[in-house]
Amino acid sequence: MTVSNLKERDAGRVGFRVVDRLTDPEGDANADWLGVAEECVLWMDGAAPVNAGRTRSGYPSDAAWLVRRFVAHFLASVDPARQTRELVSDIQARLAAEYDALAPTDAVGRLDLPFACFGAARLVDDTLEITGAGDCVLLYETDAGDLACFGHSAVSSLEQQAVATLLEVKARTGASHDAALRATVPHILDNQAQRNRRFGYDVVEPIGDLAIELERVLMPARPGRRLFAMSDGFYRAVDTYHLFSHEQLFAAAFDSGLDHILSRLRAAEAEDPEARAHPRLKLQDDATAVAFVVEAR
Repeated sequence: MTVSNLKERDAGRVGFRVVDRLTDPEGDANADWLGVAEECVLWMDGAAPVNAGRTRSGYPSDAAWLVRRFVAHFLASVDPARQTRELVSDIQARLAAEYDALAPTDAVGRLDLPFACFGAARLVDDTLEITGAGDCVLLYETDAGDLACFGHSAVSSLEQQAVATLLEVKARTGASHDAALRATVPHILDNQAQRNRRFGYDVVEPIGDLAIELERVLMPARPGRRLFAMSDGFYRAVDTYHLFSHEQLFAAAFDSGLDHILSRLRAAEAEDPEARAHPRLKLQDDATAVAFVVEAR
């Protein structure tokens, strides 16, 4: 490659610039997590086993440990020459070894492991790659200037089935939300058992020989392209509380800021303490989001 070609390549470099980011609540109890680098943005939403009762990691949940360690490994290992799927498999193997080495407890069964939904945006030369597994949400601008939503997961439909069971218990027994939720646990456990199974849904787990299927889309790394990623807890502003459309949420993220969206989300939760107006399993969920843009460097 000539010196002039090198200069042209450098002149065409792009990177990510974070416009706003938010993780709520703050602290180790949050099982959502973000990772940001010049050419990579990562977002995760961890899930702990139902009624696990104790952790191996020292965190309030092993899901919180999992997402933090995964992001740390990913950002330390990401390289243009490495495929995202290969990288994810390698990190899962590393985390399996780390998890086994944590403070010993009784034997941990397959369904007792923490797991996490995952999404990543990467810039490799002039290409933007978006990958994901699970029900994290990404909104992005298309080349035509429209707004698109990336990803499909059975997690969302399975959760709606569990919510329907919860509502049936409430209607039949008059139970409080907490009591009805306890009665719904068998359904939730059945849903969790569908992870990383054919026709189920794919998520990250600390398992050494696990190769998960990632959804993937490629597009030009066009400077000025805006993207907005979030956990399902933040996306409740759209699909649970109906406070925003996709277009309104995207505009608010870049114009009003994520704190503005979060305050409306938390107010809607507080106004519906028994989940009657807005049926849901968790009365309040962790919320994480990041708004970012492709920028010439």
